[in-house]
Amino acid sequence: MESQVLELLEFLHQPRPEIRALAVQQLTALTPKTSEFQPLLISKRETLVPDLKSLCHDDTVVAHEAIKCLINLSHDPRILQELDDKYFLNFLCLTILIPKSVLADAACMLLSNMTKHEPICVKLLEGEAKPLPGLCESTRLMDHLVEAFHRGHKKAYNPKAEFNFLASVFSNVSGIRAGRVYFIENAPHDKLAPLTKLQIFTEDSNVIRRGGVDSTIKNCCFETREHERILDADKLNTLPFILLPLCGSEEYDLEEFEQFPEEIQLLDDDKVMIRG
Repeated sequence: MESQVLELLEFLHQPRPEIRALAVQQLTALTPKTSEFQPLLISKRETLVPDLKSLCHDDTVVAHEAIKCLINLSHDPRILQELDDKYFLNFLCLTILIPKSVLADAACMLLSNMTKHEPICVKLLEGEAKPLPGLCESTRLMDHLVEAFHRGHKKAYNPKAEFNFLASVFSNVSGIRAGRVYFIENAPHDKLAPLTKLQIFTEDSNVIRRGGVDSTIKNCCFETREHERILDADKLNTLPFILLPLCGSEEYDLEEFEQFPEEIQLLDDDKVMIRG
């Protein structure tokens, strides 16, 4: 069977599109962690990953299968090293940002895995992008991703995508100091800190979006020199968004209640604490 798998890999770069399509569809079933052939595929990463990256440029069905393969394989650090490619990173982000892209959410999932590799986080922070009318006027790639996440909630930007897995990307990026600084400092194009566009989702119903945002806030709080800015109601004003998920309909004495941020004081009586 191993010889058949290796033979299958040869068809990924065949000139005939129908052969490539059939090959990558067959390959997808062999890539999950539960597959006995995943170690074999990882051992062939130096040729397999370039083939899969190339197939991401193919028609939508083939590209989707190629991205699924890379998602399944990219838990392995050796695969992440092969994906540490500025040009592929830019292509993947463009796939996320194009309006009506049907591959946007799959690309977000792959980017979430890729940013577990610190050099890819650095490339993302250093990445440049042309202003995209209707989304973002910035020339910083990260600003475009933040806007897609912010404006794309509930498919408002792209009817085919929710961008929830970008929250995991932001969590990974904020794991390095340059990422935390990025989220806390005001963006040049709109003078707003990117974190302010994320923190409004700490009560979101989607656990991926909510959890990634919570983790990003937590990481940013490690920048102790920025605590005053993070807490200042006239700057980032992050505290209410940390407290809101913890609040229920409990009653407090008046003196204690008046010390809460205004956003907490105005909660409805039926407010429920978010668990998990």
